Amino acid sequence: MKDQLGRPLISKVDRSDVYSSYAEWPELAARGYSSAAYTPRREHRRLAIIGMGGSASAGDLISGWLAARGGPETVVYKGSLPEMDMRDTLAVACSASGGTLETIQMTAKALANGAEVVGVSSGGELMREVERAGMTYIRIPEAKAPRYMLPYMLFACVGVVEAAFMSSSGTEADGAIEALRRVWATARAEVPPPRNSQKALALKLWKHVPKVYGTRVTRGVGVRFCNAVNENAKANAFFEEAPEAMHNDVETWEVPHPDFVPLILKSKADDPVLTARLGWFASALRKKGAFPLIVEGEGRTPLAELASMAYRLDMVSYYMAMARRVDPLPTKLLTSLRHRLGSS
Repeated sequence: MKDQLGRPLISKVDRSDVYSSYAEWPELAARGYSSAAYTPRREHRRLAIIGMGGSASAGDLISGWLAARGGPETVVYKGSLPEMDMRDTLAVACSASGGTLETIQMTAKALANGAEVVGVSSGGELMREVERAGMTYIRIPEAKAPRYMLPYMLFACVGVVEAAFMSSSGTEADGAIEALRRVWATARAEVPPPRNSQKALALKLWKHVPKVYGTRVTRGVGVRFCNAVNENAKANAFFEEAPEAMHNDVETWEVPHPDFVPLILKSKADDPVLTARLGWFASALRKKGAFPLIVEGEGRTPLAELASMAYRLDMVSYYMAMARRVDPLPTKLLTSLRHRLGSS
């Protein structure tokens, strides 16, 4: 069978060579983890992760990872911080460009509220803000676009969180990086479907709207996938979280809309009750004639599962872009809006 998403199409459509950025993800993860030279100044009770857009994806994944591990209390802030005492909080501020206006404003407020702040960026005003305060700063490489720096930023954050809240030998991170390498072995352009499950999934989704269902653990993966579909494939995608979706959104499948395709994220770290409910939901969908796609991660730990699932689905979004014949890099409307806001 001819590979519809092979090298010839990629060479024609991917004019910015985003493919090479994705090929680097396992090594970027390893470099990000080794870059996290951080020693806490005091004990922390809470973790706050500050960011916007693709730079906030690391925070969403960290939140799911820590939910699976049972702590610490973690909140991801996008856009603004509430008025609160943050003296017991470690705040990790993420901006790939270092110039995201909202992230810089939230960082300044976190510092004013007493938080210990770790900055993660490729330079810019965020670096200057953090260094002026005498706080820890971690520099990441520049990228074609912030969203392609996810593995570096994610694993740098993992290293910071481990130093602040855990005693870890790095075994979990090492296993997660190996899981990323296993994903790439099947996601490469040279591997055709069905052995390339990423291409196979993209071929099922590119003419439709993915409606993604996950849990507190997999929420970050689901949100990241929807964002990647928006930016890479220039297409719609939506996320719903269980169990809340079982109380309202489920009713939208009474008469399935032909444009929507349900996609369910599964993790071994999910609560067994939620796993059972998602199983019931999948069965109900099949009876209605809507056949859900199931996505799982690689590895034995929550970090490996979530990181590899995110990688797998980013590659799905990339191959959706190829199927739609759109260059995944340019984001014209988003760039125009950022300029109007004075952000980068």
